[in-house]
Amino acid sequence: MYLRRCYRQKDGKRHAYWALVESYRTVRGPRQRVVAYLGELDEQGRLGVQRAAQPDCTPQASLFDQHTSQEWVEMDLRGVRVERIHPLHAAF
Repeated sequence: MYLRRCYRQKDGKRHAYWALVESYRTVRGPRQRVVAYLGELDEQGRLGVQRAAQPDCTPQASLFDQHTSQEWVEMDLRGVRVERIHPLHAAF
């Protein structure tokens, strides 16, 4: 992902805004799609978005590593709901 600077004419003035863009490959060649319009950003905001959009270089911990202690969290199941269930996973 990367940031793309976009321009727009409004009230006779040229305004710049930023969009977060993702590149992907298709059979017809590489394409780009806008993931989010970010509006006007200062330099600090742009650097923060660029850092967040970069893939994480640190390897993710394995789900099956041996843990020395277990952590338990109590939950009120009356407050839990599931949304947007895929039809194949809904048959339970």
